[in-house]
Amino acid sequence: MQRIQLIWKMIYGLIFVLGLVFGWSLTANAEQKQQEISVVVDGKIVNLMKKPISVNNVIYVPLRGVFEQLGVSIKWDQSSSTVKANKGAQKMVYTLGSSYARINENVLPLSSPGKIIDSTIMVPLRFVGEAFGAEVIWNSTTRTVVISSDQTLLSSISAESTGSTSSNLANNGFAVKEGKWIYGLENEQHGYVSGGNGGYLYKVNEEDGKKVSLLLSQVRMLNIQGEWLYFIGSDGIYKMRTDGSSLKQLAYNTVARQLLIMNNWLFYNTDDGIYRMQIDRKGAMPIRILDNPNIYQFTVSKGWVYYKESSNSGQAGTIGRIRINGTDNLNYGSLDYEDLTVHEDYIYFNYIAEDKAMIGRIPVEGGRLQNLAIAEGFNISDNKLYFSKGYSLYQSNLDGTDSKKVAQLGSWPMPMKLIILDGSVYYEKDASNEKGEFVSAMYSMNLTTQLGNSLYGKTLPSSNNVENIFDEVYPLLSETDSEKEYEVKQAAKAVVEQTVLPDMTTREKIKALHDYVVLNTAYDYDNYLNDTIPDVSYSEYGVLIQHKAVCQGYALTMKMLLDLVNVENYYITGTTNEGAGHAWNIVVVDGAYYHLDATWDDPVPDEPGYIGYDYFLLTDEQMAQNHVWDRETVKGFFTKE
Repeated sequence: MQRIQLIWKMIYGLIFVLGLVFGWSLTANAEQKQQEISVVVDGKIVNLMKKPISVNNVIYVPLRGVFEQLGVSIKWDQSSSTVKANKGAQKMVYTLGSSYARINENVLPLSSPGKIIDSTIMVPLRFVGEAFGAEVIWNSTTRTVVISSDQTLLSSISAESTGSTSSNLANNGFAVKEGKWIYGLENEQHGYVSGGNGGYLYKVNEEDGKKVSLLLSQVRMLNIQGEWLYFIGSDGIYKMRTDGSSLKQLAYNTVARQLLIMNNWLFYNTDDGIYRMQIDRKGAMPIRILDNPNIYQFTVSKGWVYYKESSNSGQAGTIGRIRINGTDNLNYGSLDYEDLTVHEDYIYFNYIAEDKAMIGRIPVEGGRLQNLAIAEGFNISDNKLYFSKGYSLYQSNLDGTDSKKVAQLGSWPMPMKLIILDGSVYYEKDASNEKGEFVSAMYSMNLTTQLGNSLYGKTLPSSNNVENIFDEVYPLLSETDSEKEYEVKQAAKAVVEQTVLPDMTTREKIKALHDYVVLNTAYDYDNYLNDTIPDVSYSEYGVLIQHKAVCQGYALTMKMLLDLVNVENYYITGTTNEGAGHAWNIVVVDGAYYHLDATWDDPVPDEPGYIGYDYFLLTDEQMAQNHVWDRETVKGFFTKE
């Protein structure tokens, strides 16, 4: 009996021990399972070879596993312990153990360095989202990493620009409107705002004319959305409330060329491509859509980025488009064009055909070029095409039919850049004052009432001052300094040898030399504004040696180079329509003479690699739209004695 009791005691003890063991094991497994971190990408749970872990309150995730879920390609360099990853034009380089990664041209700090755990490269959670545009949320309650891919986030981008119209932004976005307030740019002293140089930021009440200064710094490319203004500053992209408060920088160390706002996204281009970035998401990094340094103009419509790619070879540029996610890059072909905008199912632009400035369009899906008007400068508003000719503004249907004049500005020629807001046209007048200084002011005109006024209260001389600044004789260095004269002549010969081929036609020779001068010279704009232009900028030495000059230097250099290749040409002085002194060239091609203004084909401020042809081989009629000269002097060039 005692033996039986002893056996039962042993059985109970064994059961108790087994219960404790299995109970503890189940509890431990439950606790371990509870500690595991799960990953959800775009609403789906993903199984990774290595589970995320928490180290010192920092969540680490396997870099390869998560990046591959986001469509990112990865390469591992064992010798340098470096990860290289890319998705389209977005590129990342990270060296294991470093406290930062390099994203395109930017540096991205890491909260903690990456490390190898169990033969797997692990990186901080936030790094995954910031590097390639994904949104990452950590749910501490469920211990879940929730990742929304960049592709999913793109669904919040609007079909069209919401900060201003595509057409107004193609005209350099120097004015926007919200309610009764007009927000715009103007310089207190000298400067050409509508040409893209920027100006001080003001707002004016359209009802009582009250003017408020918002920012006395040079800004450009205005967008407005709700109570926020967005613009490009000297060192990045900013936003500011419409009352002038809460100035905040969105993109740093960025020399942007254009800016579009589309809901909670901004699009911009720099000297290394086109970018997009979410505006108000913490940790959002710029995502490069297209890696190309030659993009000077772009716009966005219905999920596509349309862009102008300039050529560095002197040939015509190209029009292209690429999806906002960086895929399906298409090319429409070569065309010498400017001012790209998209409206409905067409791409509109200015271009040159047979030495004439034209407005044209092509279907967004590709097709035949349609000529709409002979004009420079245009805008699209309320399904109408507006364009300038001389002193007048015209309106037509979008296909160019039913053209009619809708505004006359008296003795002031229409500029090539104009903004249209709520039935009024906004433009810049410029002139030379009594001191011969360039001055400008912003004006507006209601197209219904034909009433115009100075937008910010600044007025200009009542008539253009036509005094010729070249009445003063500037000494040419090539005539006064033998060493510099020799240096200039040697440089000119080298230019001809490098750019002109023996079998070139006269027109090709002129174009080759014109392109060289424009590509290798920057207009001496700062000295021009400060009235401190040195003598060298008026000479061939300024162009060929120092690569900085004003119009006289451009024109004298063109004459020297054309003389060396035996092209008949003449140096001519005159004024602009606004009365500012100016110099350019007359050239002879196939028995006829044409005007050539290399200065005005060179953008201000300088855009390396860009060549304009708006003033290349123009007739008298074309040149007279904004140049004034003595016609009898030109006739004398060709009068045979």
